[in-house]
Amino acid sequence: MTQIKRGPVRRYAELSQTYLRHLVEGQVATDGVVYSSVATFGTTAVDVIDELIDPGMPLELQQIEVGLTQRFTELSNAVGSIFYHWRAREEWDALGTKNTGAWVILRGTLSKGIGSLANSEDTLSGYVGIGTLPRAPFRLRLTAQTLNAAQFRGEVKNSSYVRLVGTVIPGTV
Repeated sequence: MTQIKRGPVRRYAELSQTYLRHLVEGQVATDGVVYSSVATFGTTAVDVIDELIDPGMPLELQQIEVGLTQRFTELSNAVGSIFYHWRAREEWDALGTKNTGAWVILRGTLSKGIGSLANSEDTLSGYVGIGTLPRAPFRLRLTAQTLNAAQFRGEVKNSSYVRLVGTVIPGTV
């Protein structure tokens, strides 16, 4: 005989959802490499890429994995130093009102020197702490600037991705 226990009724099932988002989507290339639109910057900070990571349903996150590859090119025939960082913030719509959280830097600000008319490419990869970004959707940005008058170009590679694992927040879908 089935017995029913006393207590609150669970009204939802905690099913884990996985969402994968590539940041740069475009044409197929002969060498397999495609970059985002180019952002040119100097001493004023510029967002190289600004993407909403929206799995289509609000998720309480259990894991955020990233592989973020950026390339910077010095354009002004001078040696320059750049500073850049990846940051994110929660962003959601509640009853037609756009709500946002505070910006969180995924890893400290990075800096590098780049020679005259040279390229520099590197990848930030690993797992983001859930305590800093507990829910999705969220906005992801790469922001860069220089210290001197040199001009740079920044872009993000098509292999860059964000993978989320989480459960749907009850009552939101």
